[in-house]
Amino acid sequence: MDIDLRQLSVFIVLFVTIGVRLVAHQQAGGLTRDQSDGLEREGGKAVATALRLFFLIGGFGGTLVWFFAPHLLPGNVALPTWVHWPAMLLACGGLILLVAVQIALGVHFSGTLHLRDDHPLVQSGPYARVRHPTYTSFLMLFIGLSVLIANVYVAAVLLGSQVWVLAWPLRDEEAQLAERFGDEWAEYRAATGALLPRSGRSAATPGA
Repeated sequence: MDIDLRQLSVFIVLFVTIGVRLVAHQQAGGLTRDQSDGLEREGGKAVATALRLFFLIGGFGGTLVWFFAPHLLPGNVALPTWVHWPAMLLACGGLILLVAVQIALGVHFSGTLHLRDDHPLVQSGPYARVRHPTYTSFLMLFIGLSVLIANVYVAAVLLGSQVWVLAWPLRDEEAQLAERFGDEWAEYRAATGALLPRSGRSAATPGA
């Protein structure tokens, strides 16, 4: 099988992203730690787990089919070669941002809407300017990968996962943080943007 630069870029970005998340889970207590309260906040364990499996199997599985046997995957789109370069840069930028996010969160990382009892309001690193840089990083990653893969069905799954996140978990996460941190959260929220830095406002003062 001949592997071109586009395929190699997708392969590297995808697997480095998975590796970063696995390391983050390990540092925060492992994949098997109890986050049932976070899953309940996402519509219940069954719904949250089913959605994760759908997006994982559809996105990851579809990407593997595209990589190893693209002729078996319907919905491939021919895009100009030049668009692959900005898409590659966007995906790599998202990956770099994701690494910075995980460093800032450390042991307080969670893959669900779960807050530890000792969870601080993290305001360092990317969180100094943006409240939800994890979501920003995955938007960058999945938009970039969707353009590089150029398949309608894989793009629908990858970008659909982010539509779900922005329509539900992001809103509930903000409510959860407001309930936990009160005035500290209100002040932080006023100084930062949800997904992008707020123009004309100074960065939030780094905290713990």
